Amino acid sequence: MLDNTRYIAKQRSVDISVVSALYNEAASADELLRRLDAVFRQLGTTYELIIVDDGSTDDSLNKLKAHVGNIDNLRIVELYRNKGQVAALSAGMTVARGEWVIMLDADLQHDPKTILKFFELSREGYDLVASYREHREETAIRKLITLIGNTVNRYLIGAEIKDFGSAFRMINANILTMLTDSRGYVHYNTPAIYLNAKKQVEIPITQHRREHGSSKWTLLAFIFFNLDFIAASPRLTQILLMLSGIGILSGVALYSLFQIGFFADVSAISAPVSIVFTSFTLAILAVVWREVMEVMKVSKGVPPFFISAIWSDGVAECDDLVVVPAANRTAEN
Repeated sequence: MLDNTRYIAKQRSVDISVVSALYNEAASADELLRRLDAVFRQLGTTYELIIVDDGSTDDSLNKLKAHVGNIDNLRIVELYRNKGQVAALSAGMTVARGEWVIMLDADLQHDPKTILKFFELSREGYDLVASYREHREETAIRKLITLIGNTVNRYLIGAEIKDFGSAFRMINANILTMLTDSRGYVHYNTPAIYLNAKKQVEIPITQHRREHGSSKWTLLAFIFFNLDFIAASPRLTQILLMLSGIGILSGVALYSLFQIGFFADVSAISAPVSIVFTSFTLAILAVVWREVMEVMKVSKGVPPFFISAIWSDGVAECDDLVVVPAANRTAEN
């Protein structure tokens, strides 16, 4: 079996690493790389473009690999199987060697030219330059769900962020260090990014209509995304104590009413109250169980993802990574 730890970056050797994860985005892969290449040719800084193929079943990987050697500083990270966007971004951040990491979607909804604004703000003392979607070419339902989610998540982690769902960000590597385990794997987590930032700023962007394919977001993925905010919430203990207090007082009140003869009224009230509290308890149990499973994986040394290969032309490679010339067009060994 391949040793995945050898892909972990041991030093910061470039200024900026761009990390983008894609799954079955063959139709947009060429244009994504063309736009990124055009932006960095005018930026005047050292960089690397890291595109993570999250186990695509279409021609995405072959299209990406075809650009190796033609686009400067391009590295294609091939995951063994589909693990989801969070794991794919974690893989890209784990191998990234930039002092700054820029993450963006691969479906062309984000305009790479915004990176120029990110770069300017990074020089003003911010360690996190985020974005909020001022204009979104999406349905009213999706906008409403996002509004509700952002409102709840702002309260949970106590950060005045307009749009947690906008994945177009520039992150200082020091923040990612705080999300890295003892083996060197980065565990990307949206609320942790904001909670560990020292000074952050949000700028408005336009999220363009998807040019190809369809969204990979499902209801389950949306739920898991928001579970991260519950697990990371510094206010969760206060919420639980408050609800437990309400539960105790409600129980005492209902029992008192029962004792003085309001049997029918108590029965009518206690059933829905019990259902609500039981459902909430099960929801918290689901969050706890998910975190327990993740801790078990880490304690057993199970990697959060498995990198099959990294395809590159060897430009700006670290000494700790094996480099194969682009002319050979084979994976790093």
